[in-house]
Amino acid sequence: MDAIKAVTFDYFGTLVDVDAGGTAGMAELLSRLGRRDLDAAALYLDWDMRNVQLYRSSAYRRYREVAAEALAATLAGAGIAGLDADRLPPLTDTLLTGLVEQAPPHPEVPEILALLAAKYPLMPITNMDSDLFARSRLASFFPSVTTAEMARAYKPSERIFRLALDRLALAPGEVLHASLASWADIDGAKPLGMRVAWINRTQDRLGPWQPRPDHEFADLTGLRGVLAF
Repeated sequence: MDAIKAVTFDYFGTLVDVDAGGTAGMAELLSRLGRRDLDAAALYLDWDMRNVQLYRSSAYRRYREVAAEALAATLAGAGIAGLDADRLPPLTDTLLTGLVEQAPPHPEVPEILALLAAKYPLMPITNMDSDLFARSRLASFFPSVTTAEMARAYKPSERIFRLALDRLALAPGEVLHASLASWADIDGAKPLGMRVAWINRTQDRLGPWQPRPDHEFADLTGLRGVLAF
């Protein structure tokens, strides 16, 4: 078995609490619309579901564009319809600013990343646009990132994982990919031969037809058991 020479990550969810950031962004958006009576957390989750459905079911478009379409549908479902075309982009930016900039790191993550960075190249593989990722709280840990915008494909497409491997100049078996999102990352990385650690923070179960990860941990500290750092 090849020795691990680099570690890649899903970022939003695995390393930071994206639901907290997204809920904060939705709350600010509702405040600007004068609709603080609505449930920001529930609307954020509705938007997230619509957003993922959209980018998984159509040709590649930038994350911002997909997010705006999903947001319009979520707001319409909440009784906020007929927004002027010029209002939707700034509202989308409000939501994404919260999601990206206000998503806090999970408690163990900064220490683990600092320790890993002393020994391994680290790279997020994210469905986010490149400029949005650059505004995230942990971006300074990573000298490089592979985004869906670069690959013009969203996870679980093999295109984004192959691009990351090419940029690392490593074989799939030399890379350990750590992720919370089984449908995006186990399903995308494992068939290419990448080693996968499932960071199962929410005690989910895999579907019967999904590939099985090499490792499963409750949080990032479990990587201590398979990597020397």
